[in-house]
Amino acid sequence: MTGMGFDSNIFLVTGDDPIVVDTSTGSDITRVFRGLTEFGDVDAVKRILLTHGHLDHVGGAADMKKKLSAEVLIHEIDAPMILDSGIWDSQKRMFGIEVEPAKVGTFTDGDVFSTGEHDFKVIHTPGHTGGSVSLFDSSGGALISGDTVFAGGVGRWDLPTGNYRDLVKSVRRLMKLDAVDLYPGHGPCAYGDAKEQIADALRYLGDA
Repeated sequence: MTGMGFDSNIFLVTGDDPIVVDTSTGSDITRVFRGLTEFGDVDAVKRILLTHGHLDHVGGAADMKKKLSAEVLIHEIDAPMILDSGIWDSQKRMFGIEVEPAKVGTFTDGDVFSTGEHDFKVIHTPGHTGGSVSLFDSSGGALISGDTVFAGGVGRWDLPTGNYRDLVKSVRRLMKLDAVDLYPGHGPCAYGDAKEQIADALRYLGDA
């Protein structure tokens, strides 16, 4: 589901045990639920995975958690970005919206989340934030890249816990995957040429 304005893209990973990835800012949660319903049985979702802790990806997590009675999970490094009120308040000022933080559980590099139809492995890809992750389904080559790699660029590294060198290393790591389709945190998806998009990201970073 394509984000509007500051909102991130939101993905519904289908299967008997479906997963939502990212929740946008939460500024229009009614539109989000209406849109997700068009893709599958959103009421069956019991896990919400967050690719990193920025408000444009996690702001809707509290409302979605309540509506679905779902567990919200984020990489252990980025959990403080939600749980620390000072960091949260600075993000709310940056985006100009008022939302409540969600209580979260954590995952780490190498964890696998299965929907019965897809198995997505957590790949720690710091750089945009210290706890940014990508999710990769090796059976079909689907890569959910968060704000690490876009179709036509990379996420910024100049915000708190961002780091240019870490981002370069993370994009190099993604290059080693047999990725086919790219599902980024913002902008269009790229079907069939994910490897080329990642290679372009390395060139943008001056590392190719």
